[in-house]
Amino acid sequence: MLDVSIIIPVYNKMEQLERSLHFIANQIHTGILLEVVVIDDGSTEPVQDIIASYQDQIQNLKYIYLERDKKSCRSRTRNVGIRESSGKILVFLDCGIVIPEFFIERVVNQIGDSTNRVLYHYVMGAFTEPSQDLSVIEHIRPSNLAAVCEQLRYHPEWEDMRTSHFELVDHDLNRMDVPWSMGWGGAVSASRDIVLQAGGFDETLKGWGAEDTDFAYQLHMHGAEMYATEDICTLHLPHPSDDKIDQKIKSSYLNRKKMHMKHRTFDTEIYPYSADMHFDLIMAKFNRLVTHYYLPGYSEELIELLNEEYVQGTERSAIIGADSRAVLSALEVSHVFLQNKGLIQRYENIWTEKEFVYLLGVDTLYPSKHFDVIIVTDYFRMISEPLVGIMLKELFRISKKAVFLYNDSYVSYLVTTAGWTWHSRQELRQLLERNQLKAHTERQVGDCKLFEVGKAVPVVV
Repeated sequence: MLDVSIIIPVYNKMEQLERSLHFIANQIHTGILLEVVVIDDGSTEPVQDIIASYQDQIQNLKYIYLERDKKSCRSRTRNVGIRESSGKILVFLDCGIVIPEFFIERVVNQIGDSTNRVLYHYVMGAFTEPSQDLSVIEHIRPSNLAAVCEQLRYHPEWEDMRTSHFELVDHDLNRMDVPWSMGWGGAVSASRDIVLQAGGFDETLKGWGAEDTDFAYQLHMHGAEMYATEDICTLHLPHPSDDKIDQKIKSSYLNRKKMHMKHRTFDTEIYPYSADMHFDLIMAKFNRLVTHYYLPGYSEELIELLNEEYVQGTERSAIIGADSRAVLSALEVSHVFLQNKGLIQRYENIWTEKEFVYLLGVDTLYPSKHFDVIIVTDYFRMISEPLVGIMLKELFRISKKAVFLYNDSYVSYLVTTAGWTWHSRQELRQLLERNQLKAHTERQVGDCKLFEVGKAVPVVV
């Protein structure tokens, strides 16, 4: 078995491939057995000519051509590369990314004999347009690339957008709530063992975006130790994009939705609606949120009414937005939706008769009318648009009856001190109208209003 396999997918882009191979050919790696596997995803250009020109410079250089068909995608090329490689360490490198002369040596030193370590390398210039001033990289060589990357580390047009996130955790991504959200696929090194355990890349994720973070999610779920490499920076050579920005956004959104259909957890549920740069902050907020400190108290009279009129006699009932022990002990629901992982782990041992669901209620994947009733506390008022609108429609879809609690006089502490959303009654009415829903069967119990949400009946004029 070889020490390291570098896997490079390519589709045309001969000039970018040549540059990547040039920097690989000039690696300093005494005693390290290296191979390079180039997987051609059906190029129409003579990519093989570039390969032939480097056969003498790179000792173990493989070239694999795949016919272009409806199954063609980034994931398939990388998976073929995994199967055709034999290195104990796998390096996934996008075509057009160049590496410093010590890259392989340092990767081997940092992964060593680990069977579960994953390294995410800085990628300078990942979003740099070719129309910008490129003079700063005009004379790059394997020997000076590290110095050039250091100059670009905090340059607003060249820096890796993940830099601040990497530095906040001192490059130990395991300290993040969702380390996989930093798992961009341009330059990644990993133990072969953990890659195989994770099952490689999902070939159902077509187009642009999310196939790399889905892979990172799988690595994370299989126990990968993830680190960013402060001392190993790479450079993405700017080139015209194959896809327009609106196509990329749509493709990434659809792939993230597919990702959620597989994993069905809260973090993948809201991932399609968030940018990678903000996502860990969002998840950290939820994982530290104890909602009953920021919601009004609910009286015994109200809980008793909910049990008697809505919960008792049902097969499946749920509550969203309640983590108070008093409420969960008294309310006889079968399911509890929570977004705080720590609380779920603790509460599952306390209330073994209840099912704790790690979802918000935006995209649950439950069948239509699965629950007899879903009760939603004032918690929904914290959820900003568009999520709250999508949530309203989804809860109406999966329940035979959706019951909302609303305290007119209460304003959450998080609104006054942290600037969180707190929907007023007027805003709620508008939200319902925009989603063809309406409130009905309203009643007052102490300080709390209780109402059901149903389909709005169109008015024919």
